[in-house]
Amino acid sequence: MFSVDTDALGQWSETWSLAVVFGVASVPWTYVFVTGGVPLWPSFIASASFYAAGGGLDGLVRGYASNLAGILYGAATLVVAAALGGGTVALSVVVGLFMLLASLHEAVSPLSFTPGGFFGYATLFSVHAAGATAFGVTGLAGETLAAVVSMLLGACIGLGTERVSERLA
Repeated sequence: MFSVDTDALGQWSETWSLAVVFGVASVPWTYVFVTGGVPLWPSFIASASFYAAGGGLDGLVRGYASNLAGILYGAATLVVAAALGGGTVALSVVVGLFMLLASLHEAVSPLSFTPGGFFGYATLFSVHAAGATAFGVTGLAGETLAAVVSMLLGACIGLGTERVSERLA
């Protein structure tokens, strides 16, 4: 089953510090993104990528570089599939090829947080499905820009929350 570490919840700790910092940071973070017209959810995915990639500057580089590669693969997938006439078969084959490529990122240091590539890939498809764009740029270019900017800011917010929570802990 599962258990709850009541000692960790009953005293100030790194867990509480990060929880408080993330909770407080999420208020202006959400407000600025929603009112600024940049999709919010990619930034949270990138922030999670930052932490999952180990945090620190290395986590920032590996997490975001992988996210960015995934975004670019997603955009390329849509372009190539359309050039091949579209349809489910073309899309499926192109997705397979790009997923093969993304799975080889383990061998490339800045891209070696392999799940980040998949997160970026899925994020581009979700931004595309939502038709979310940024800065007045329309179409796939605007969707790609929205995903790139949102995930970059989210990765930086991850680093910022880590630094502040470390000081508070």
